[in-house]
Amino acid sequence: MAVLKLVAPTPPDAPDPASLKDDIQAILDPMNECFNSASTQLCHAVGRIDSIVTALTEVARIFDGGVGSDAIDGLRKAASSLLNVREVVKQRSGEITILHDAAREVRTSTAEVLRCLQVLDIYGMNVKITASGLPQFMEFADAMRAKLGQGSRELEGLEHMLVALTKSLHEMSQNDRLLDLECSKVFPQVPDTLMREAGNLQAHQASLGQMARVISATAMAIQTELHAAIAAIQIGDRVRQRFEHIVKGLDLIERALADAALPSHEAGPALAVLAALSVAAATEYSRDTAELSGSLVRLRAQCDKLGELNHGGSGDGDRDMLVRIETSVGEAHVLLRQLDRANSEGMATQDFILRTVDEVNKRARSISMLRLDVQHMAINIGLSCRTAQGVGRPVMVIANEIRTYSDRLDSIADTILGTQRQLSEPCHRLQERSVDNAAASGDLLGTFLATISDCNQKGQVAMALVETEAQELRTNLTSAMSLLEEASSLERSMLRVGETLGHDHAREAGTDHATVNINQGILDQLARTYTMADEREVHNRSIAPAYTPIVTVPPSPTEGFDDDEDDGLF
Repeated sequence: MAVLKLVAPTPPDAPDPASLKDDIQAILDPMNECFNSASTQLCHAVGRIDSIVTALTEVARIFDGGVGSDAIDGLRKAASSLLNVREVVKQRSGEITILHDAAREVRTSTAEVLRCLQVLDIYGMNVKITASGLPQFMEFADAMRAKLGQGSRELEGLEHMLVALTKSLHEMSQNDRLLDLECSKVFPQVPDTLMREAGNLQAHQASLGQMARVISATAMAIQTELHAAIAAIQIGDRVRQRFEHIVKGLDLIERALADAALPSHEAGPALAVLAALSVAAATEYSRDTAELSGSLVRLRAQCDKLGELNHGGSGDGDRDMLVRIETSVGEAHVLLRQLDRANSEGMATQDFILRTVDEVNKRARSISMLRLDVQHMAINIGLSCRTAQGVGRPVMVIANEIRTYSDRLDSIADTILGTQRQLSEPCHRLQERSVDNAAASGDLLGTFLATISDCNQKGQVAMALVETEAQELRTNLTSAMSLLEEASSLERSMLRVGETLGHDHAREAGTDHATVNINQGILDQLARTYTMADEREVHNRSIAPAYTPIVTVPPSPTEGFDDDEDDGLF
């Protein structure tokens, strides 16, 4: 009878470490390329979203209480001023009439003073003739005549100013008549159009500012999530580090096999740990890439929303309104030019009136002083008549006449002082109205329009930039999503590496002291390469019972120390 011979099966050899390292490198190279390219696309996306936020901030600043809003407010004030032009002209006409009457009264009073001075000059000559050359009378007569001559010259200068004032008032009235004529051609349609379109443009720009704020809020949300995505894309670095540690373990095994220190079929404990590390890396990679893909999908949807919000734009609406406003200003061009001229000449006339009023005050005071001088001379002549024999009585008669005319000068001076208020008060009222009417200046309207047009142009450029950058942003995100999808497909290859390392034969190993020591040495060196806590946890879970785990929590200072042995206090 044949004897059966039992033959122990030969343990299968471990997988070739060099081949596995090549497989891992074949995973890491395309993964790194995908993640580097995706990271570049996301960095481009960050730059684009930063440009969008900056542009939208500028749009909101321009249209929401900025220079554009100020210019539109100025345009509305100008339109309001234009609506009041005819009323201003009517009021100014009344003031000019008052000024005309006051100037005429002052000229009349001035003429009376000049006649008085001429009569007094004649009386002075009569004193000299009647006094027959007596020295005391000669001196008084010469002194009086000198003062009368000075007064006459001053009054003649005032007369010239009053003539010029009358001419200025006449020109002012003529300008106002032309202004009123131009008003009749464009009123009320042009001011009404300006007012209406300015209001429409203001409302339109306010809506643009609001839209810019809404888009900006969306853009900033995208910006925040983009930064989070860039941080999350470091999953490629984490997985690369994990597999580099696995490659390090394969290097250690390969070296031990090459030195014949460890038979191929005895490498199971170390391979089991590497298999567990591979599966853990693949699992984390799958989870993190899925989360990042979801984040990019949400970002792409928000970018589509960004484009929808910008669909309103800022082009045709405000351009049409600006054209209508410019047309209205063009129709009122002659009116505005006439208004500018009337305002300019009105200001010059007002300045001239004020100077004339000051001059009238000075002349009125001079007349009062001259009247006192003449009166004193008349008194002195009268006193001299008492000692003058023969000529005293006839000279006294002349002295009395001189005194009478000096009183008349005083009365005329009071009249002039009263009249000057009729010059100054209307002038001040005209000044106040000219300030209110200054907003309707043609140059100022042109400045407002230029500012509004410039702001709208900047707004259009900014919104066009937003649209362009949003399109490029979507392109960047689409590219990043495609690259991430390509990178995600590498998970299957990672799992195959784990399956190869964790094949059933990989755990078949001897428990003799030499084999355990060699595997323990490999595991200890491998443990020193770990940079993540969960690697240590996976390591400890996957080692065989005969092997020493990694200490993951430092022992407390008193661990392993018996309190009974602590006699340091005794």
